[in-house]
Amino acid sequence: MENDDLMVRMFVESCLEQLAGVEAAVLDMEVRGPDENEARIDAVFRAAHTIKGDAAALGASSPAAFCHAVESVLEVMRERRVAPTARIVGELLWAFDFLRDIVTDVRRRGLEDVSGPLGRLAGLAEVVKMRTSGVEAPSEGPDLAAAADEDAPSGPAPGIAVPAKELDLLVDRVGELGIAQTRLAGAAGRLRDRDLDLICEELERLGAELRAQALGMRMLPLEVNMVKYRRLVRDAADLLGKKASFALLGGAVKLDKAVIDRLNTPFIHLLRNAVDHGLETPAARASLGKPETGVIELEAGRQGGEVVIEIRDDGAGVDGDALFEKAARKGLVAPDAALTERQKCDLLFLRGVSTSGRVDAVSGRGVGMDAVRECVRSLRGDVSIHSRPGRGTTVRIRLPVSLAIIDCLRVRVGESVYFLHMDYVEECLELSGGENALPGGFGLLPLHGGLSPLLELRVFFELGGRIGPRPQVVVVNVGEGQFGLVVDEVEGRGQTVLKELGPPLANVPGVLGGAITENGDMALVLDIPMLAHTALEAYEKTGASGGERNAR
Repeated sequence: MENDDLMVRMFVESCLEQLAGVEAAVLDMEVRGPDENEARIDAVFRAAHTIKGDAAALGASSPAAFCHAVESVLEVMRERRVAPTARIVGELLWAFDFLRDIVTDVRRRGLEDVSGPLGRLAGLAEVVKMRTSGVEAPSEGPDLAAAADEDAPSGPAPGIAVPAKELDLLVDRVGELGIAQTRLAGAAGRLRDRDLDLICEELERLGAELRAQALGMRMLPLEVNMVKYRRLVRDAADLLGKKASFALLGGAVKLDKAVIDRLNTPFIHLLRNAVDHGLETPAARASLGKPETGVIELEAGRQGGEVVIEIRDDGAGVDGDALFEKAARKGLVAPDAALTERQKCDLLFLRGVSTSGRVDAVSGRGVGMDAVRECVRSLRGDVSIHSRPGRGTTVRIRLPVSLAIIDCLRVRVGESVYFLHMDYVEECLELSGGENALPGGFGLLPLHGGLSPLLELRVFFELGGRIGPRPQVVVVNVGEGQFGLVVDEVEGRGQTVLKELGPPLANVPGVLGGAITENGDMALVLDIPMLAHTALEAYEKTGASGGERNAR
């Protein structure tokens, strides 16, 4: 029984891997020329042939018969007797969707009656003018088993599928190992034992390599879902009578697998919005002098310790005034409120506010963008909307690269210890006139020929007491600019495992999560972008009134 389970699991993994490549190739057929499509049609044919052979060897006659019928359709396309039109591509996508459903649940559906789907394939055969070539399912028995010939690949690519939870546990344990190593190094320093120091150095080197490998196992390129999003845009445009092309830029940028999985729902909603609310109909675009086919792009890039993802379209843009009127009618904003265009666009994040005047199968109920924002914030990220009427809309998402182990700078304020993500840290300086606290916790710091905002953590977190005699400034750099965090002492750098905080602390402003120190105590990991936003807002309100300080 154990061997049977292993065979079924390997069969499903192999088929799903084949089908992922198939969908990309079929989608490409619609936009490529005959010469370029030749290799793609051959690849799709080989994949169907491989699945047929594997299914036959497993005794699953239904997917084997269905693949045989698909092969008959593809054979005519290989001979260039018909071009892959939009209708044919759509039917092929349906066929491989059905095949995916069967193989995913092959134990229950491997022998089911597929005469109905085979009849639909027969209809596709008529479309490609092969009424006499026979797309009926082959008879059961040796003919199906014989399909597993030498032309088919021998099996799935080498590799072992590891459950995500197992990787999460591995990364967590590696992080705990790092904490234990730090504690050991501290004890060795106090004992002044040279041999023990050397052992600690070796442990630190091995631990760093192990952490890098463990994190690398969790990191995946964003393009892993490329095909899914291309398909989604195509289907939504077809349903709404529009024309749309989709492009992924920066798909090689890697994110934590947990982040990619949780971004799936926000991406689906944003892409559907771009098709439905963003792009105009072909006729409307033609009247505006635009190409009939709208463009939707998903672009990713690295900025420090963050990944910035933009989903943009070249459609009509957001009507800020119309959004404001809807929100005012619903009582979500004061009718006399003076909002900027950026603030009007942000009204889309309110529940019940939509740019659509109708409810359809794609959107229009105003219950999506608020969920997008909540999801992104749960990933310690931020989302914003930028729009130019008549020229398109951009939704920008900022996210941390990883949710697990992070390089940190350890600082102390009074009796409290905090961790700052090293990707944001620029330099550390000593603040002059230390015992004179910053008025209101804010000030200005002359830095590299300009003035940068200062934020005193003691005041921000309402810790009480007075600033230390020799305070230090940690200069950090985020997308909005540089600013300084005033702390009592910078204690050093290291790595820590980021822990999620419970409901009482999960929404504390400026806090990213928790971490365990080498003494076993809890410390807070600070949300640098949020602190930067707070400091810059205070700077804009108070200007230089907080007082100018010098650093060295």
